[in-house]
Amino acid sequence: MFPMRVASVRWFTPPTRPRPAPLFFGQERALRALEAAFLHRGHGYLVGPSGLGKRARLLAFLEGRAFPKEELVYLPLGEEAFPLLLPEGEGRALVEGVEALFAEFTPGLFREKGFLYAKNLVESRHEREAEALLQALAQEAKAHGFALAEEEGGFTLTGQGPLPPELSAKLEETVLAYVEVRQRAQAEVAALRRSFAERLLQPKVEGLKARFPEAARYLDWLLESLLRAAALEEEVEGEALLPRLLVEGGTRVVYEPNPTPERLFGHLEYEVREGVLTTHLGLLRPGALMRAAGGVLVLEAHRVLELGSYPLLKRSLATGEIEPLAPRPEVRGPRLQPAPLKAQVFLVGPPEVIALLEEDEEFLELFPFRVEFNPEMPYTEAHVAHLGGFLEAQGVRLLPEGLAALADEARRMAGHRERLDARIYRLLDLAREAARYQNPVGREGVEQALKAREDRFALEQELFLKDVEEGVVALEVTGERVGEVNGLVVLEGPAPTGRPVRITAQAGPGREGILSIDREVGLGGQVFHKAVLTLAGYLRGTYAQLGALSATVSLVFEQSYGSLEGDSAGLAELLAVLSAISGLPLRQDLAVTGAIDQTGRVLAVGRVTEKVEGFFRVCQTLGLTGTQGVVLPKANLPHLTLRREVVEAVEEGVFHLYAVEEVDEAVELLFGRRAYWVHEKVREALEHFQKLENGDGEKG
Repeated sequence: MFPMRVASVRWFTPPTRPRPAPLFFGQERALRALEAAFLHRGHGYLVGPSGLGKRARLLAFLEGRAFPKEELVYLPLGEEAFPLLLPEGEGRALVEGVEALFAEFTPGLFREKGFLYAKNLVESRHEREAEALLQALAQEAKAHGFALAEEEGGFTLTGQGPLPPELSAKLEETVLAYVEVRQRAQAEVAALRRSFAERLLQPKVEGLKARFPEAARYLDWLLESLLRAAALEEEVEGEALLPRLLVEGGTRVVYEPNPTPERLFGHLEYEVREGVLTTHLGLLRPGALMRAAGGVLVLEAHRVLELGSYPLLKRSLATGEIEPLAPRPEVRGPRLQPAPLKAQVFLVGPPEVIALLEEDEEFLELFPFRVEFNPEMPYTEAHVAHLGGFLEAQGVRLLPEGLAALADEARRMAGHRERLDARIYRLLDLAREAARYQNPVGREGVEQALKAREDRFALEQELFLKDVEEGVVALEVTGERVGEVNGLVVLEGPAPTGRPVRITAQAGPGREGILSIDREVGLGGQVFHKAVLTLAGYLRGTYAQLGALSATVSLVFEQSYGSLEGDSAGLAELLAVLSAISGLPLRQDLAVTGAIDQTGRVLAVGRVTEKVEGFFRVCQTLGLTGTQGVVLPKANLPHLTLRREVVEAVEEGVFHLYAVEEVDEAVELLFGRRAYWVHEKVREALEHFQKLENGDGEKG
């Protein structure tokens, strides 16, 4: 069993010319899901990390598609208003037809000669009848010595002496008859006005009803309202009678970036008139669900949740209705009936938000189509060329070397030589930054942009290296130490950075086994603790012939004050423990990363590139000796996407990488001795601890 020394880590992308990119290059799974959603007209959701272009690709996919463009009209009907969906152009035609009806219904309608002549005949006839009643009363009153007089309050009889009873009765009878004549005159004039308006309006309303049978109930109500206004000589309130065309034309692909309930479902505004809060259909504002009728509405999932629209959206999708938000209860105005929901809804969100929604079974019923975007795509010449085509379509001019450098960064972001990070909009940001340094973008421009980005996040790393150089952080990259090894960790953040950390172990007789100081003080997480327990399992299995281990080993990450998580230090911790028990020194010029299982197999870890580069920078700072390097799992070799200076150092033999599959390979590297010999020394030490624990250590 021999550790593998890695001689070549060259991995760079060759110069590649851009080619026009299919819209969903690298995301064929998502494309199939989208096509299925549109085939079945089902609601769906797009899931994947930010930067993949989920929303942009969906909107581009929908661009130019033909959708039904039904027009939504709200029709008043007394104290209520109900919605009506009409074919394209018909909603506008209905509104214009009603407006034309109103244009006919003007005061001038009742100044025409025909109407005035008929009105005069009615009024003259009743006037003669009324005059005859008054004349008869006047003559009878005169016979009794009284005179008929008209005052502001009505008619009275004046004269000398008391009014005879029969004359008083005659006065009352005549006044009542006179009032009745006047009322009949008004009623006949009102009927005449109604009849005259009806002859003009009825044919036009019937024409509208024939064209818009769905609106017949409204048109009948409208005609009756107009005829009543004509008869009573009332002003027509257009606001209360006119329909409201809410949705017409448009692309019917709606992206609503701010999906508040009001913007999503529509709402009635209101105003103050003479101290009273009132509203009417003219103040009705359409929501995004209405504007997307027949088409597609695209929403950001996290915004729907944040703004409190999710419960309302679920109810709307479940009922198939859009209920506009009503104003305050004290506002006078029509009550709106819900509109039919005819839009196809897609939510777009990152995995953590979508996972929260997927816990709701109702969500999965309402949104049956999951459109999953892969955060990575295979590294192929075609995908690199298509990446270049996408960038050029966004206005970035590229040289083949520049595209290769951007593809290198995509492979580094993916953390795998055979994969590209699919967050193409993050690469677009990098390409645009590179274009400010070099246009068209070449390798030099990309490298300058990367250096500028690293500088923006480099302060903490610079301070750390300064502390290493000055000895504030105790790290050694030369010589040997007992119970000490250089492990590797990654500081997560906008720019994850690897750095070495000194792991130390102290061993002695006892029964406590492996004691992680970091875990005891609450700095170690669950996975970190699992790695320590796995290490203990390996020791029990390897030295099982000794029985229960009579040793207590304390293990700590020195000068580490933040939380620790993960199992990638398992191999380094094991080496420190073996060194502490056996008393054999470990090489300090090698840093170690790798998880282990209980059988002694070395397992792959995350962010191995950052870890290697982190140790390389420390060695550069303290001085490269030519023997330094990193021990890493062999399974991680495909993940090595190292910067050029590290690749060149490895190939020139200035820095070394060792790939291991078993614990014993790392043992031989770090101890500089055969593994069986090291294990024997560990057994001897454990036997000695056992004797001391049993109280017979002096007898040996």
